[in-house]
Amino acid sequence: MTYPALRINIYCKNTKKNANRTYFAATVFNLKKIPLQMKNTLDIDTDHDRLDFKPVTKADIPLLMKYFTRFPSRSCDFSIGGTLMWSDFYGYRYAVCGDTLFIKGYDPIAGRNIYYQPSGCLPQEIWMRLIREDCRNSPDSCALIPVESETSIDEETTDSFDMSLREYLYPIERFLHFSGKKMEKKRNHLNYFINNYDNLSIESLSEANLREVSDFTKKFMSEHDDSELCLYENCQTLEVLEDFHSYPFEGIVLKIGGKIIGYTFGEKIGDTFFCHVEKGDITYRGVYQALASFMSREINKNHPDVIFLNREEDMGDESLRYSKESYHPALYINKRIENISVLNENSLLRIA
Repeated sequence: MTYPALRINIYCKNTKKNANRTYFAATVFNLKKIPLQMKNTLDIDTDHDRLDFKPVTKADIPLLMKYFTRFPSRSCDFSIGGTLMWSDFYGYRYAVCGDTLFIKGYDPIAGRNIYYQPSGCLPQEIWMRLIREDCRNSPDSCALIPVESETSIDEETTDSFDMSLREYLYPIERFLHFSGKKMEKKRNHLNYFINNYDNLSIESLSEANLREVSDFTKKFMSEHDDSELCLYENCQTLEVLEDFHSYPFEGIVLKIGGKIIGYTFGEKIGDTFFCHVEKGDITYRGVYQALASFMSREINKNHPDVIFLNREEDMGDESLRYSKESYHPALYINKRIENISVLNENSLLRIA
């Protein structure tokens, strides 16, 4: 099956001072609307009859960042950490067609292909046809549709959401000092850490301390090898640390008396900072509250436009889910699974 070459021109009037601005839904499952500029002309030429998927590698970071930053999402599925660090586990592959980025993976548990949000300029009817054509020999292929909401989804009322993939988002100002009644326990842990451990130093994660951080991670691994996912994440963290400057990540290292007791790193995209890795020595009470708070202050200083912290998924771990809920998320990204064969425009619900 082939598709004729397309040339699509989209024009937009200047409505700078008008609240009813015209928008083009540049992302598919993304919950944002992106305004077009005055008299913007979008030319798309496609003569592809299929999507040419390639494995995601570190060399693809600039290309991925091009699309992730142009069409930002609050979901960690559309971040470098969320893609590169889990590329081996989910077998992520990508294709570019018509100035649009397509990503697909393989769910090893369910045994099916998963297609993620196309990020770019292709009209919906075209990218849907391209995806259907790509998976015509895999009838069980599904689309993962993130739905942003202020409440969680009740597991007992629906089976169309994968609850282990739910993401947790928090206002960054909440983590600066853990102010307010709801955060009293977190604030108490943070204050204990600050008041009871002398010779505290906070360093930026950099070439100067990467070797120490790697050694700390190896020790951490020896004490936290209770699951396949945990082992995989630790190994991927070590791989990132070996070539940290190649990633768009930033982080901090906590030391007591010159000894590393914890570190964290992530990345900024749009109005969201994604907290990809956070590891601490729990023999120091409050170490995780300190990592979260001090990292948030650093982000707030360097990126005042950041509104949310995405502390990502619980991966089905009940203790991790309890921990994430205890910080009182302001937003959730719940992920609905739709079979490609029945996917239609009505399935792609957005919440502005």
